Amino acid sequence: MKKIWLVAANEYRRHVFTKRFIFGLLSVPLVAVAFVGLMLMVLSLDTNTHPIGYVDASGLLTNPVPAPKPTWPDKPVPTMAFKTEMEARAALNAGTIQAYYVLPADYETSGALQVYHITPVKDSSRRAFYSFLAANLLKNTDPAVANRLVEGANVTVQSVDGKRSVGADNWFSFLFPMIGGIGFIIAMFTSGGYLMQAVVEEKENRTMEVVVTSVTPNQLMAGKILGDTSVGLTQVLLWILFIVIPILIFKSSVKFLQGIQLNIQTLWVMLLVILPSFVLVGGLMAMIGATVSEAREGQQFTGIIAMPVWIPYALFAVFMNTPNSPLAVTFSFLPLTASMTMLVRDGLTVLPLWEIALSGLVQAGCAALVIWLAGKAYRAGMLRYGKKIGLREILGKA
Repeated sequence: MKKIWLVAANEYRRHVFTKRFIFGLLSVPLVAVAFVGLMLMVLSLDTNTHPIGYVDASGLLTNPVPAPKPTWPDKPVPTMAFKTEMEARAALNAGTIQAYYVLPADYETSGALQVYHITPVKDSSRRAFYSFLAANLLKNTDPAVANRLVEGANVTVQSVDGKRSVGADNWFSFLFPMIGGIGFIIAMFTSGGYLMQAVVEEKENRTMEVVVTSVTPNQLMAGKILGDTSVGLTQVLLWILFIVIPILIFKSSVKFLQGIQLNIQTLWVMLLVILPSFVLVGGLMAMIGATVSEAREGQQFTGIIAMPVWIPYALFAVFMNTPNSPLAVTFSFLPLTASMTMLVRDGLTVLPLWEIALSGLVQAGCAALVIWLAGKAYRAGMLRYGKKIGLREILGKA
């Protein structure tokens, strides 16, 4: 066992302290920051804080009350009253206002409005003026009722079985498994790629003959798989910290972050299902590296392994409607589909503990089997330089 840990530690140091790993580690946060920056830029372009004018013939806005403070990302838009349409049109042509509304005498009964503008009114500006009108229509109403009407409905989507609900306050519990699953897949195949490339290189430069004089092929492959799996988990952990730390810092000041809570069920899925899946994929990539003659051939097989891993995301619409259907439950126990299926279902329903435990047991058993096969493939690969090794040869006697 000591030799396995020594090999694992060496593999971990060999990959973590490299420019390639650091670039891969920073790429996801940088892409996330760039995406958020692009989104904020789009929102800023869609915002116009120039005043909006109005001409009121209904008397509703004789002594107006201000509009309630808008929610992010909207910004306050001032309003300007004009006595006549001629004055409002002159202000519009001069660029003092971005548009003006005309409220006819029967506005409170008909709800009819006329808007005049040179350039189209932005949605955020339109929402600001409508909020201003709503506040004045309700100014003689009970403040609690008025606030309830202005704020609108708080819709909660509940699963058919009643065990899971998603609303404005707990959106993170639904979204986190989706985003986390993609991060796990990236890290899973990144670390698996390191492992496959290392095994192929050792075959090509014939260093495996020297290495196996100190450790057995099974010990060597087990150590390599654990070491490279730890590399991927390091990436995921640092990415999670990149998300969690800003949330903890801004949670008290940003309203839509205040309802964030991490579901304990998600932690169980990660520990019992995702970790063995990491080892399973790493073992498969190591076995591929031991059976092919060059790295280019191994990359072709990587797509075959990745395909079933992505199937749960392709069936997301199906799982969303029926997260406990026979198909979803079956995919939760299959070796390569279980990890992502369990994460997708985790965001949609309450998973029975026995399903999580059984799925983790299946993943752990398959991972142990693959490590054993990878060791046999490595042993057979020492005698077959430049040639492919079939599954029958791996399963047969050395």
